[in-house]
Amino acid sequence: MNPVSTYCFVINCSSNSYRAEAFFKKREKLLRQELPGHSEFIYIRKGDSILEIAREKASVFSHIVACGGDGTVNRVANAIIGSQAVMGVIPLGSGNDFAQNIGLPLNFEKNLQVLFEDNKTSVDAIKTEWGYFLNTFGIGVDGLTNYYSNNSPFKHGGLKYFWAGLRALFESKPFNVTLKIREPAQVIKRKAWMVTIANGKTEGGRYIISPNSLYNDGEVELILVKKVPKVRLITEFIKLSFGYSFKEDIVEVFKSRKEFDVQTESNLKVHADGEQVDNRGNSFSFSVQKGALQVVTNKAYSS
Repeated sequence: MNPVSTYCFVINCSSNSYRAEAFFKKREKLLRQELPGHSEFIYIRKGDSILEIAREKASVFSHIVACGGDGTVNRVANAIIGSQAVMGVIPLGSGNDFAQNIGLPLNFEKNLQVLFEDNKTSVDAIKTEWGYFLNTFGIGVDGLTNYYSNNSPFKHGGLKYFWAGLRALFESKPFNVTLKIREPAQVIKRKAWMVTIANGKTEGGRYIISPNSLYNDGEVELILVKKVPKVRLITEFIKLSFGYSFKEDIVEVFKSRKEFDVQTESNLKVHADGEQVDNRGNSFSFSVQKGALQVVTNKAYSS
Protein backbone atom coordinates (compact mmCIF):
# COMPACT_ATOMS: atom_id res chain seq x y z
CA MET A 1 0.00 0.00 0.00
CA ASN A 2 1.35 3.41 -0.95
CA PRO A 3 1.48 5.59 2.21
CA VAL A 4 0.12 8.58 0.28
CA SER A 5 -2.89 6.66 -1.06
CA THR A 6 -6.30 7.84 0.05
CA TYR A 7 -9.48 5.81 -0.29
CA CYS A 8 -13.12 6.69 -0.83
CA PHE A 9 -15.40 3.66 -0.48
CA VAL A 10 -18.60 4.06 -2.49
CA ILE A 11 -20.97 1.48 -1.00
CA ASN A 12 -24.16 0.60 -2.85
CA CYS A 13 -26.54 -0.18 0.01
CA SER A 14 -28.86 -2.18 -2.25
CA SER A 15 -26.11 -4.68 -3.05
CA ASN A 16 -26.03 -8.15 -1.54
CA SER A 17 -29.84 -8.07 -1.10
CA TYR A 18 -29.59 -4.82 0.91
CA ARG A 19 -27.06 -6.27 3.36
CA ALA A 20 -24.08 -4.23 2.15
CA GLU A 21 -24.63 -1.26 4.48
CA ALA A 22 -24.74 -3.31 7.69
CA PHE A 23 -21.82 -5.42 6.43
CA PHE A 24 -19.60 -2.36 5.92
CA LYS A 25 -20.62 -0.48 9.04
CA LYS A 26 -19.48 -3.41 11.18
CA ARG A 27 -16.05 -3.14 9.58
CA GLU A 28 -15.69 0.60 9.13
CA LYS A 29 -13.77 1.24 12.36
CA LEU A 30 -11.27 -1.53 11.60
CA LEU A 31 -10.82 -0.29 8.05
CA ARG A 32 -10.09 3.24 9.21
CA GLN A 33 -7.34 1.84 11.44
CA GLU A 34 -5.88 -0.06 8.49
CA LEU A 35 -5.89 2.92 6.14
CA PRO A 36 -2.77 5.11 6.22
CA GLY A 37 -4.31 8.42 5.22
CA HIS A 38 -7.57 10.21 4.67
CA SER A 39 -10.51 7.88 3.97
CA GLU A 40 -14.25 8.22 3.56
CA PHE A 41 -17.18 5.81 3.45
CA ILE A 42 -20.17 6.91 1.39
CA TYR A 43 -23.34 4.84 1.65
CA ILE A 44 -25.38 5.11 -1.54
CA ARG A 45 -29.11 4.99 -0.91
CA LYS A 46 -32.13 5.36 -3.15
CA GLY A 47 -32.04 8.68 -4.97
CA ASP A 48 -28.26 9.14 -4.65
CA SER A 49 -26.15 9.34 -7.82
CA ILE A 50 -23.08 7.11 -7.74
CA LEU A 51 -21.86 8.84 -10.90
CA GLU A 52 -22.01 12.37 -9.46
CA ILE A 53 -20.61 11.42 -6.06
CA ALA A 54 -17.71 9.40 -7.49
CA ARG A 55 -16.89 12.13 -9.99
CA GLU A 56 -16.68 14.71 -7.20
CA LYS A 57 -14.55 12.45 -4.98
CA ALA A 58 -12.15 11.57 -7.82
CA SER A 59 -10.58 15.02 -7.44
CA VAL A 60 -9.99 14.46 -3.71
CA PHE A 61 -8.99 10.79 -3.31
CA SER A 62 -6.35 8.72 -5.10
CA HIS A 63 -8.59 5.62 -5.06
CA ILE A 64 -12.36 5.34 -5.55
CA VAL A 65 -13.50 1.89 -4.41
CA ALA A 66 -16.68 0.53 -5.99
CA CYS A 67 -18.42 -1.63 -3.38
CA GLY A 68 -21.27 -3.45 -5.08
CA GLY A 69 -21.98 -5.36 -8.27
CA ASP A 70 -21.16 -4.76 -11.93
CA GLY A 71 -23.62 -1.84 -12.14
CA THR A 72 -21.81 -0.06 -9.31
CA VAL A 73 -18.46 -0.72 -10.99
CA ASN A 74 -19.84 0.68 -14.24
CA ARG A 75 -21.00 3.93 -12.66
CA VAL A 76 -17.77 4.48 -10.73
CA ALA A 77 -15.75 3.79 -13.89
CA ASN A 78 -17.83 6.28 -15.88
CA ALA A 79 -17.23 8.87 -13.16
CA ILE A 80 -13.45 8.58 -12.98
CA ILE A 81 -12.35 7.85 -16.56
CA GLY A 82 -10.32 10.87 -17.59
CA SER A 83 -9.24 11.64 -14.02
CA GLN A 84 -6.11 10.60 -12.11
CA ALA A 85 -8.07 8.39 -9.73
CA VAL A 86 -7.61 4.62 -9.57
CA MET A 87 -10.61 2.31 -9.23
CA GLY A 88 -10.70 -0.40 -6.59
CA VAL A 89 -13.45 -3.01 -6.44
CA ILE A 90 -15.05 -4.83 -3.52
CA PRO A 91 -17.50 -7.27 -5.16
CA LEU A 92 -20.87 -7.43 -3.40
CA GLY A 93 -23.25 -8.11 -6.28
CA SER A 94 -24.89 -11.27 -7.57
CA GLY A 95 -22.69 -11.65 -10.67
CA ASN A 96 -19.45 -9.72 -9.98
CA ASP A 97 -18.19 -10.50 -13.48
CA PHE A 98 -15.69 -7.66 -13.74
CA ALA A 99 -14.17 -8.44 -10.34
CA GLN A 100 -13.85 -12.13 -11.06
CA ASN A 101 -12.43 -11.57 -14.54
CA ILE A 102 -9.61 -9.39 -13.18
CA GLY A 103 -8.82 -12.08 -10.64
CA LEU A 104 -10.25 -10.54 -7.49
CA PRO A 105 -11.21 -12.94 -4.70
CA LEU A 106 -14.79 -12.90 -3.44
CA ASN A 107 -13.60 -13.18 0.15
CA PHE A 108 -13.80 -9.74 1.80
CA GLU A 109 -10.57 -9.93 3.84
CA LYS A 110 -8.55 -11.29 0.92
CA ASN A 111 -10.00 -8.62 -1.32
CA LEU A 112 -8.91 -5.89 1.07
CA GLN A 113 -5.41 -7.33 1.03
CA VAL A 114 -5.38 -7.10 -2.77
CA LEU A 115 -6.71 -3.54 -2.58
CA PHE A 116 -4.00 -2.40 -0.19
CA GLU A 117 -1.21 -4.16 -2.10
CA ASP A 118 -2.17 -1.67 -4.83
CA ASN A 119 -1.08 -3.59 -7.93
CA LYS A 120 -2.47 -1.42 -10.69
CA THR A 121 -3.16 -2.18 -14.32
CA SER A 122 -4.84 -0.29 -17.14
CA VAL A 123 -7.99 -1.80 -18.63
CA ASP A 124 -9.90 -0.96 -21.76
CA ALA A 125 -13.30 0.70 -21.77
CA ILE A 126 -15.84 0.69 -24.59
CA LYS A 127 -17.29 4.10 -25.34
CA THR A 128 -20.89 4.63 -26.44
CA GLU A 129 -22.86 7.80 -27.08
CA TRP A 130 -24.09 7.82 -23.46
CA GLY A 131 -21.05 6.55 -21.56
CA TYR A 132 -18.67 3.63 -21.12
CA PHE A 133 -19.02 -0.04 -20.31
CA LEU A 134 -16.30 -2.40 -19.11
CA ASN A 135 -17.63 -5.95 -19.34
CA THR A 136 -20.43 -6.67 -21.82
CA PHE A 137 -23.19 -5.02 -23.82
CA GLY A 138 -25.98 -7.43 -24.71
CA ILE A 139 -28.76 -7.21 -27.30
CA GLY A 140 -31.64 -9.64 -27.85
CA VAL A 141 -31.78 -12.77 -25.67
CA ASP A 142 -28.85 -11.38 -23.68
CA GLY A 143 -30.60 -8.09 -22.96
CA LEU A 144 -33.91 -9.76 -22.17
CA THR A 145 -32.24 -12.22 -19.78
CA ASN A 146 -30.75 -9.28 -17.93
CA TYR A 147 -34.14 -7.55 -17.80
CA TYR A 148 -35.79 -10.58 -16.23
CA SER A 149 -32.90 -11.20 -13.84
CA ASN A 150 -33.27 -7.66 -12.50
CA ASN A 151 -36.95 -8.41 -11.87
CA SER A 152 -36.48 -11.97 -10.65
CA PRO A 153 -38.28 -13.52 -7.65
CA PHE A 154 -34.96 -15.22 -6.84
CA LYS A 155 -32.19 -13.39 -4.99
CA HIS A 156 -29.43 -15.98 -5.44
CA GLY A 157 -27.32 -15.26 -8.53
CA GLY A 158 -27.36 -18.77 -10.02
CA LEU A 159 -31.11 -19.30 -9.77
CA LYS A 160 -31.84 -15.72 -10.77
CA TYR A 161 -29.94 -15.87 -14.07
CA PHE A 162 -31.03 -19.42 -14.93
CA TRP A 163 -34.71 -18.57 -14.47
CA ALA A 164 -34.31 -15.32 -16.40
CA GLY A 165 -32.43 -16.99 -19.24
CA LEU A 166 -35.03 -19.70 -19.74
CA ARG A 167 -37.85 -17.16 -19.73
CA ALA A 168 -36.01 -14.98 -22.25
CA LEU A 169 -35.32 -17.93 -24.53
CA PHE A 170 -38.96 -19.02 -24.63
CA GLU A 171 -40.15 -15.49 -25.42
CA SER A 172 -37.48 -14.36 -27.91
CA LYS A 173 -37.37 -14.50 -31.70
CA PRO A 174 -34.38 -14.19 -34.04
CA PHE A 175 -33.81 -10.72 -35.50
CA ASN A 176 -31.91 -9.13 -38.38
CA VAL A 177 -28.72 -7.36 -37.37
CA THR A 178 -26.05 -5.40 -39.26
CA LEU A 179 -22.50 -4.95 -37.97
CA LYS A 180 -20.29 -2.24 -39.47
CA ILE A 181 -16.65 -2.56 -38.41
CA ARG A 182 -14.35 0.28 -39.40
CA GLU A 183 -11.00 -1.52 -39.45
CA PRO A 184 -10.66 -3.82 -41.22
CA ALA A 185 -13.70 -2.52 -43.10
CA GLN A 186 -16.51 -5.06 -42.87
CA VAL A 187 -20.29 -5.04 -43.16
CA ILE A 188 -21.90 -8.18 -41.75
CA LYS A 189 -25.62 -8.90 -42.07
CA ARG A 190 -27.10 -11.82 -40.17
CA LYS A 191 -30.21 -13.21 -38.52
CA ALA A 192 -29.32 -13.85 -34.87
CA TRP A 193 -30.75 -14.64 -31.46
CA MET A 194 -28.43 -12.25 -29.67
CA VAL A 195 -25.42 -10.01 -30.08
CA THR A 196 -22.97 -9.44 -27.24
CA ILE A 197 -20.15 -6.90 -27.34
CA ALA A 198 -17.64 -8.57 -25.04
CA ASN A 199 -14.71 -6.89 -23.30
CA GLY A 200 -14.86 -9.53 -20.54
CA LYS A 201 -15.37 -13.29 -20.56
CA THR A 202 -18.52 -13.87 -18.50
CA GLU A 203 -21.99 -12.66 -17.58
CA GLY A 204 -24.12 -13.60 -14.60
CA GLY A 205 -21.05 -14.72 -12.67
CA ARG A 206 -20.66 -18.04 -14.49
CA TYR A 207 -21.91 -17.84 -18.09
CA ILE A 208 -18.85 -17.89 -20.38
CA ILE A 209 -20.00 -15.79 -23.30
CA SER A 210 -16.59 -14.89 -24.75
CA PRO A 211 -13.79 -17.14 -23.45
CA ASN A 212 -11.02 -15.29 -25.31
CA SER A 213 -11.88 -11.76 -24.18
CA LEU A 214 -9.40 -9.79 -22.06
CA TYR A 215 -9.81 -6.36 -20.51
CA ASN A 216 -6.34 -5.17 -21.45
CA ASP A 217 -5.75 -6.39 -25.03
CA GLY A 218 -7.09 -3.33 -26.86
CA GLU A 219 -9.89 -5.15 -28.67
CA VAL A 220 -13.42 -6.43 -28.18
CA GLU A 221 -15.21 -9.51 -29.44
CA LEU A 222 -18.59 -9.25 -31.16
CA ILE A 223 -20.42 -12.49 -30.41
CA LEU A 224 -23.36 -13.36 -32.68
CA VAL A 225 -25.50 -16.35 -31.74
CA LYS A 226 -26.78 -17.76 -35.02
CA LYS A 227 -30.37 -18.53 -35.96
CA VAL A 228 -30.35 -22.13 -34.78
CA PRO A 229 -33.48 -24.07 -33.68
CA LYS A 230 -34.75 -22.84 -30.31
CA VAL A 231 -34.42 -26.29 -28.74
CA ARG A 232 -30.70 -26.26 -29.64
CA LEU A 233 -30.30 -22.82 -28.13
CA ILE A 234 -31.99 -23.91 -24.89
CA THR A 235 -29.67 -26.92 -24.71
CA GLU A 236 -26.63 -24.68 -25.14
CA PHE A 237 -27.92 -22.29 -22.49
CA ILE A 238 -28.24 -25.14 -19.99
CA LYS A 239 -24.63 -26.11 -20.76
CA LEU A 240 -23.60 -22.48 -20.22
CA SER A 241 -25.12 -22.60 -16.74
CA PHE A 242 -22.75 -25.47 -15.92
CA GLY A 243 -19.68 -23.49 -16.94
CA TYR A 244 -19.32 -24.48 -20.59
CA SER A 245 -18.98 -21.93 -23.38
CA PHE A 246 -21.02 -21.82 -26.60
CA LYS A 247 -20.26 -24.49 -29.19
CA GLU A 248 -18.36 -22.99 -32.12
CA ASP A 249 -21.02 -23.98 -34.64
CA ILE A 250 -23.72 -21.76 -33.13
CA VAL A 251 -21.70 -18.54 -32.81
CA GLU A 252 -19.77 -16.21 -35.06
CA VAL A 253 -17.05 -14.05 -33.53
CA PHE A 254 -15.79 -10.78 -34.99
CA LYS A 255 -13.19 -8.45 -33.48
CA SER A 256 -12.63 -4.72 -33.42
CA ARG A 257 -9.84 -2.50 -32.13
CA LYS A 258 -11.46 0.79 -33.10
CA GLU A 259 -14.98 1.96 -34.00
CA PHE A 260 -17.95 -0.18 -34.99
CA ASP A 261 -21.75 0.04 -35.23
CA VAL A 262 -24.55 -2.41 -34.49
CA GLN A 263 -28.03 -1.94 -35.94
CA THR A 264 -31.06 -4.17 -35.38
CA GLU A 265 -34.34 -4.26 -37.30
CA SER A 266 -36.35 -3.21 -34.23
CA ASN A 267 -35.93 -2.01 -30.65
CA LEU A 268 -34.86 -4.85 -28.35
CA LYS A 269 -33.96 -5.20 -24.70
CA VAL A 270 -30.38 -4.09 -24.15
CA HIS A 271 -28.04 -4.09 -21.15
CA ALA A 272 -24.63 -2.58 -20.45
CA ASP A 273 -22.69 -4.19 -17.58
CA GLY A 274 -25.88 -5.71 -16.20
CA GLU A 275 -27.88 -2.47 -16.23
CA GLN A 276 -30.79 -1.97 -18.62
CA VAL A 277 -30.25 0.62 -21.37
CA ASP A 278 -33.66 2.20 -21.92
CA ASN A 279 -35.04 4.04 -24.94
CA ARG A 280 -31.84 3.97 -26.97
CA GLY A 281 -33.40 2.94 -30.28
CA ASN A 282 -32.02 0.21 -32.51
CA SER A 283 -28.68 1.65 -33.65
CA PHE A 284 -25.55 1.75 -31.50
CA SER A 285 -22.05 3.11 -32.06
CA PHE A 286 -19.01 1.94 -30.12
CA SER A 287 -15.29 2.69 -29.90
CA VAL A 288 -12.54 0.86 -28.05
CA GLN A 289 -10.65 3.07 -25.57
CA LYS A 290 -7.45 1.18 -24.85
CA GLY A 291 -6.13 1.51 -21.28
CA ALA A 292 -8.77 4.10 -20.37
CA LEU A 293 -9.01 3.16 -16.69
CA GLN A 294 -6.52 2.26 -13.96
CA VAL A 295 -7.76 -0.54 -11.70
CA VAL A 296 -6.33 -2.36 -8.69
CA THR A 297 -6.00 -6.07 -9.53
CA ASN A 298 -4.15 -9.03 -8.09
CA LYS A 299 -0.51 -9.58 -9.04
CA ALA A 300 -1.26 -12.40 -11.49
CA TYR A 301 -3.56 -10.23 -13.63
CA SER A 302 -1.42 -7.10 -13.58
CA SER A 303 1.83 -8.90 -14.38
